[in-house]
Formats: sequence, C-alpha cells, structure tokens
Amino acid sequence: MPKHLGLAAMASAAVLSLAACGGSSGSAEEPAGSAAAGDAPAGLVNEGQATLCIDPEYPPLEYYEDGSGGEIVGFDADAGRALAEHWGVEVKFEVTAFDGLMPGLQSRRCDMILGGLYMSEDRMEVADAAPIMNAGPAVLAAPENASDFSSPTDLCGRTVAAQAASSNAARIAALEEECTADGKDAPRLTEYPKTAETVLAVLNGKAEALVETNVAAAYMATQNEGKLEVADGVFETDTQFGVFSRKGDEISPAIADGMKALYDDGTLAEIAEKYNLDPEILDVY
Repeated sequence: MPKHLGLAAMASAAVLSLAACGGSSGSAEEPAGSAAAGDAPAGLVNEGQATLCIDPEYPPLEYYEDGSGGEIVGFDADAGRALAEHWGVEVKFEVTAFDGLMPGLQSRRCDMILGGLYMSEDRMEVADAAPIMNAGPAVLAAPENASDFSSPTDLCGRTVAAQAASSNAARIAALEEECTADGKDAPRLTEYPKTAETVLAVLNGKAEALVETNVAAAYMATQNEGKLEVADGVFETDTQFGVFSRKGDEISPAIADGMKALYDDGTLAEIAEKYNLDPEILDVY
C-alpha cells in the first residue's frame, strides 16, 4: 500500500501547473460506442464529445501505434475511449506536448488530461484529479550499474536524466539537501523534453541513470533488454496517476464516477492486461 495512498486517492485533488510551453498540438476524433441516453455529463468543452489532452510519446500509457503517427493507443488512450463510451459521446484526442498539458486544460482546449501525471502533494493546487493507478518513480541504468542504486541517496553525485517539467525531475532536484547532509554532492540533473531522450542519454553514456515512473520504466527496460535494467527498491510506490480536470469544474465528479464504474466492471483491468500491465496497480478504490 503506498504510504501516501490516503492523500493521493482523493477523487478530487489539485495539481501544480506544469511549465507553460505549448509545444506542438493536433487532434484526432473517433466515434464512441453506444451508451445509455443521458449519461453524458454537463460541462463538456464540446457538446457530445469528450476531449482529452494527451502527449502520445509515453508508452505503454499513450503512444502512436506506428511510432510517429496514426492511431493513438496505450492504457490511457483506451481508458479515455472507454470513458467516452460510458458517457455515450465521441472521444477527441488533443495532442499536446507534456509541458503544455496543464495549460491546455486550463485554457479549455480539453476536458481532461490522461497523461501519466502523478497526484503528488505539490500538484494539489489548481486542478481536480480522479485516481486511475498506483505509481511511483523508478531508476533505470545499464545492467552492470543497476546494482549501484538501492536508495535515493545512491543518486548523489551522479548524472541523472529525467523528463523536463516532470515530478521525477523535481524529486531528483529535491535530493540535494539530503545528499549534502550525508556529505555527498547533489545529483547532476539533466532534463530532456521527451522520455525517449532520457533513454538515449543513458544508452549513450551522457547519464549514469534516469528516473521515470515505474510503469514506463518497466516498459523501457523491456524495449531495451540487455541495455537497461530497473534498479529494485530505490523509491517507494508512493503516489498515483490521476485523470485531471479543471478545479471545481462540474465535470470532475462525472470523471471520478466514470473511472470507478470502469474499474468496478473490469474494463480497466482488461485494458491493463492488453498492454501487459498488472491489473493490481489499478486498486485505487
């Protein structure tokens, strides 16, 4: 059980605004399946349509099926489709760079964000969030170096990569005080716009390790077998990913109720298994 589960599992939580760089954007509409009439919530940006801000460069949660375009797939993408179907509306993906997700939500470009965002305490300021899965940071390194990392302070004095504007980058930076107290140098944090670039940094020797969410880290290790390995037990699974909406928005309770309904009827578990995720990580209700 995550140590902050009680806090993170609140169906309405607020999230710290990400950096306001908009990045590239686009959209894709898809028809939703049938659902009982009247299920669509009030307050949608576009009537009859659930619009999701999403950055499809984060497998296995959201990514382009062919790598650079075409259909957006992944756990979050399919969960968004299922929620739209539950409401009896169409789904539209508003493609947005990671650091533009929260600004896009606040400017009403979308109704919600499904994007592997932690429901961390320092994000509980400006948006509501419904929990979707347990999560936490993990460390990836070359197989011959993975055993060097068994606690957060093992990152002290190391060059560590993370995605820019992410909670993982903030967590690395926050180690400075603890490292100093132990008489060690702070981690040398290098930030990259895309998660794929953090992987390349380790593979090319520019970083000794990278910090990423446990869900994405496991996928990265699988895709780079023999080149990357997850270091066990460095961080606790101490938070959750959430589906974010504007703070106090009338759609927020509908999102929370809809996600719980999809959890209760097994839909989310089926989606998790489709992407080789353990359904137990969905035990947030």
